[in-house]
Amino acid sequence: MSRVALELGETSIDRAKITPTPDGGYRMQWSMRLLNGRLIKKTTKGKCTKGELRRRAHAQAEEILATGGGSTPWKGSSSMRDYIRKEVIPGIERTDDSILRPRTRDKYCHVLNLAAEAFGGFRIADAVRPRNLEGILEGMARRHGTSTAKHCQKTVSKYVLEPLVRDEVIAHNPLKSFKPRLPECRMTNKAPGGQALTPEERGRVLEYLLAIDPNDVNPPKRGHYTVEDVRNLRRAVVEITLLQAVTGLRINEARLLSRANVEDKDGLLSVTVTAEVSKTHRGRTIPILDERVAERMRARLERAGAEPGALLFPAPAAPGSAWDINNAQHAIKKLYHELADALDIPLLDKVLTHVWRATLNTEWMQKGVPDLIRSAYFGHSPEVNRSYYTDTTNVSVLVDMLRTT
Repeated sequence: MSRVALELGETSIDRAKITPTPDGGYRMQWSMRLLNGRLIKKTTKGKCTKGELRRRAHAQAEEILATGGGSTPWKGSSSMRDYIRKEVIPGIERTDDSILRPRTRDKYCHVLNLAAEAFGGFRIADAVRPRNLEGILEGMARRHGTSTAKHCQKTVSKYVLEPLVRDEVIAHNPLKSFKPRLPECRMTNKAPGGQALTPEERGRVLEYLLAIDPNDVNPPKRGHYTVEDVRNLRRAVVEITLLQAVTGLRINEARLLSRANVEDKDGLLSVTVTAEVSKTHRGRTIPILDERVAERMRARLERAGAEPGALLFPAPAAPGSAWDINNAQHAIKKLYHELADALDIPLLDKVLTHVWRATLNTEWMQKGVPDLIRSAYFGHSPEVNRSYYTDTTNVSVLVDMLRTT
């Protein structure tokens, strides 16, 4: 009997010969013509009835047809949790620093680990159904907060669902056309990023910091740090805060400034944030308009030495190394608690270093500085600048204007 050519999408399962195997099961070899015309051959076997064997083969054929017969080992029946943990996260960890910065990689891997846990026992085919996706993200919002769930949604869409579409494991990315409804759950007492100090409060902070004697510290009680290390830490924490308070630099931008990034021209000191260091990859030059702070930075330049790559704020206990971001933030947070108590500014107990961006942005908005100029200064689009770095509840300038009328 001559063979009948298979049409596109057709299989030979129903007419394939089934043979017994030594272990008491059955084995069947069959063929399938993919929609692109390619002919593939498959083998299905197992300890079951002949009817069940053909049913399994048909299910396998449907999955192959749905995924286009791609070479990826992942299928719709694969575990979504396994896919994220074994395929997605390792791929992000291997990504070059020029594409994803280390801190960004860490954030993505953290949220993807949360996602893998949330997907639990879902198969890929079931995990991408809109109702299931919404339930998974809703559960994450309740456990970890809505902001984390939204971050997870974006990360999963880009690094999980898009590759699955590309490899033809799923037909489309549901998060491109479907927006899950998430509950509002705030899992932190941290103040919103748009809260700002008043001009009067910022002035008092500057006066307090400028009056601090960094040499007036308690000697370390134990450990390998010296009194000089403690003094260096105090000086660094105070002066990096002064710099941020008058420029709005992000902490990462400030701690990575080198001598080559500082220019003193015609009596005006300015710092340049390169595109490589900027969070938004937008380089910009920022003048230090407060001469008291500028003098402190000039003193730091002298201590840094003549090498262009010498850091303005190196590690306090290891001048030749970069200051670890976590160590810097921890030390600065202690200073903020001190400022909150000494100056009676409760907000400083709640905020991080982004408070200076919101504070300066708000002050300048109220002084009439246009959006485009402020957004260029802070390295944002005008929309992001107004949405996240402007505290419109600060009416102190308006109050002053009314008092003078």
